[in-house]
Amino acid sequence: MSIPRRKACVECRQQKIRCDVEQVKKPHEPCTRCSKMKLECRILPTSTRNLRQTKAEMRRELEELKWNMRNDTNHVNSTPSSVIGTVDEVQSFPGYEPGPGTTISSTASGVNDSISPYENGPSRPSTRTGPGSQAHTLPRALNEYLVDAKKLQDCFSLFMTQYHPILPILDTALTPNDYYNLSPFLFWSIIVTGSRRYSDDPTILDRTSQLITPLAFSSMALRSTPIPVIQGLLILCTWRLPTYSMYKDMTHVLCGAAVHLATQIGLHIAGVGQDFARMPLKKDQDQKVLRAKLWMHCIIVSIRSSCAEGIPPLLIAEPPFAGDEREREEMALYLPADLLFLHKVHIVLLRAMSAMVRTDLKSPNCDANVLRSLISIFDSQLVGLAPCAKSELDTFQLNCARVHILAFHFFAHPTNPGPDLESLSRLYSLCVSIVQTANSMTQLSNFATVCPSFIDRTITLTGFAILKLARSPLAPHLDLNAGERAFFHAVQFSKAMSLQDNDLGARAATIMTNLWSSSKIFMRKNGLAESLGLRLRTRLSMSVSFDMFWYWREEFGHMSNPYNGEESTVPSNAHTQPTTPQYEKEEPVGQTALAPVAKFQPNPVNPVQQNPANPAVISFDTWDGSEYGVLPTVDQFPDYDWAASFNFSSGWPSMTMPPLENTGFNFG
Repeated sequence: MSIPRRKACVECRQQKIRCDVEQVKKPHEPCTRCSKMKLECRILPTSTRNLRQTKAEMRRELEELKWNMRNDTNHVNSTPSSVIGTVDEVQSFPGYEPGPGTTISSTASGVNDSISPYENGPSRPSTRTGPGSQAHTLPRALNEYLVDAKKLQDCFSLFMTQYHPILPILDTALTPNDYYNLSPFLFWSIIVTGSRRYSDDPTILDRTSQLITPLAFSSMALRSTPIPVIQGLLILCTWRLPTYSMYKDMTHVLCGAAVHLATQIGLHIAGVGQDFARMPLKKDQDQKVLRAKLWMHCIIVSIRSSCAEGIPPLLIAEPPFAGDEREREEMALYLPADLLFLHKVHIVLLRAMSAMVRTDLKSPNCDANVLRSLISIFDSQLVGLAPCAKSELDTFQLNCARVHILAFHFFAHPTNPGPDLESLSRLYSLCVSIVQTANSMTQLSNFATVCPSFIDRTITLTGFAILKLARSPLAPHLDLNAGERAFFHAVQFSKAMSLQDNDLGARAATIMTNLWSSSKIFMRKNGLAESLGLRLRTRLSMSVSFDMFWYWREEFGHMSNPYNGEESTVPSNAHTQPTTPQYEKEEPVGQTALAPVAKFQPNPVNPVQQNPANPAVISFDTWDGSEYGVLPTVDQFPDYDWAASFNFSSGWPSMTMPPLENTGFNFG
């Protein structure tokens, strides 16, 4: 008699690890892993293969559910939102195999304006059965990191109440267990974003943010649930994972993957995606609308990601309902007004960036008249959209897009043909207004802690623009007191956006404060200050920010200037002593008002040592800046990483924000 093959429990089978469960005993004892992690150890009575449904069975079940929905009005209020794709659409994806107990979400209209994760049909089978299995959140593990049920529920609730209204692409009627059964990646994307301000256990953000990116790539490789994967990617791209280096930030890569996954399943095409399915699909208005919504969110997030990185957007972003006039009008009736507004704003921003790229921005002698004409055209288009803004947040996001367009005024040569004083004055006023609005919204709510990363980068850009204009010949005609208050509002905003020690938000605040106090900034080798020009000119509107980072490197990092043949503003032997500024102990943001003190000067600290674990890292004891003689295409990334060999493991020096004298500034 042959010995039956040992079966693994459900939890070990999902993780694809060896299971030592003893099945002879009735009931069986939990395996070692489930006992250690306090999970329910359950063995399926039959094999997974025998539980799979055929295509005909799934199609028949879908039709039955639709019929029941039409005849049971009470069921509408308790069923998830409309389905984006049907079973036939899902089965068209290579490698899809439905699991045991697989079911298809039925179609319901008018339940929720957000997008249901059940849109593409089948979900993962639940690993828990019995009464109340979906009523209580279950503990989950991510690569052996276990999070208990209460913390998961808290982070999930934080996401749905604070972050979801900004990016409404999920169905709020579903539970954490529903999302985990649908897609573990989408579930952990929700948890890692909701844990950004979870004070009861900050380690959740630290641990999950390190594990979520590998899970994202593995989920993209499976290809069985593309819609939930796209939704998870958009969440991670809207609220970037905390990091200390833009070079290590994977947001732009993940955003590109989301757009390509969306186009691969036909979200960019009007309709239900028949051209991308192997089976006939029914034309359903709900599916058409929900597909259009998700594609429009993909467009917005992609444009924002490219703009914040200073990278030309590579996206065909025409609306998915670009048919005849009647079709557009009918589709617009089903789409939220704020989504339509943001889509129009970012389409203008996309076209502006594309037009700017085609000009000779790399040359300081580019045609200023052409550049200023383009700026005027696209800025006028955005101003024309202002009456369509339905809320203060819509107007604020419109102005953020305007800043990225008006920032191209700095690409015009400051002396030939001369600065456009009127346009620069408007830019200054707009920057001050944006920061003041952000500060007001932060005082009334938690806007600074939940706003998308694109807004954070834009606030930093506005601060640098204010600094450049305040040190320019235009300064006597500007309200410098208002500009100074707005600048330090921007500094405090960056600090409030910081999630971890030494991350990008904290470093941006440090850079901005040092540069405001600098007396050498914008100084050229001829001894004259020139603040309206740009040396780094290949990062579109963000060239302003990246150029300012190099001013910081020159004065406070003692690095040579690699751009346009400019010499460093520090002595030639200064590169042997790379330094970082020291400050007094930092006070928590918003707890104390800033008291007047004198402006500070940074003091040198110990030089950075070479990393013994990585001999390839350049040592500043011998580096002379010659590495920057390579071609621009293979040049090092200009980044918040001021020096590649800095060791930040010991902690970035904290700082006390320099106050504003006689301004009455108080960041609530």
